[in-house]
Amino acid sequence: MQCKTNFTNLGRTLNRGKTIKQRLSFNPWVVVFLGTAIFHTLRGSWEDILIFGGASLFILSQVFGFTKFGFKSQPKLGIPAIAGFVVLAAAVLYLAPRHSIPNLVLLLAIIPIGAVLLLYVDEENQPGPSEQVVRARWLWGSWAVVFALIELIAYVGSKLTQDLVQFPTISVLLDPVLETPLGRAVFVAFWLAAGVYLFGVRRSR
Repeated sequence: MQCKTNFTNLGRTLNRGKTIKQRLSFNPWVVVFLGTAIFHTLRGSWEDILIFGGASLFILSQVFGFTKFGFKSQPKLGIPAIAGFVVLAAAVLYLAPRHSIPNLVLLLAIIPIGAVLLLYVDEENQPGPSEQVVRARWLWGSWAVVFALIELIAYVGSKLTQDLVQFPTISVLLDPVLETPLGRAVFVAFWLAAGVYLFGVRRSR
């Protein structure tokens, strides 16, 4: 089932004649990243604020036409390169303690790699999505909205009641898994593999 995310140059190059409403409607990632940045601002997570806030500013600069640059086509990676990086990342998280310097270096390496792979100018004329793609978008979109609402309710509930047992957030539920070396390695391998699939950066054979 085809359900890859089209980042469209992290903000898709738009014609200057478009209205603000039309520009924003082209890219739902504007709302996603802005909402995530605001959420992390409220919870005081500075690392996430820098990541999602920076991405939001760059997307908006693309949407409003302040910046127009990127590769002519989306960069693609071969399976050996992708597998090698996933194995390397999993090995780092398996061998290094949580919140250690090697983990920070790995994160700082993933951010620019991801930005480069997604920094491309999409073609203005795109073929219409098939019925399968439309169904997949609704499926993934509904799944994302449901889990986002669950996380929001858990976060607000835990703040109001000061009870993370009755209102556990996703990070709280994952903490026991991520405290183990194997859990960290499996999680980052799954996370990177999912990103490769969703963003479509794997080179076709």
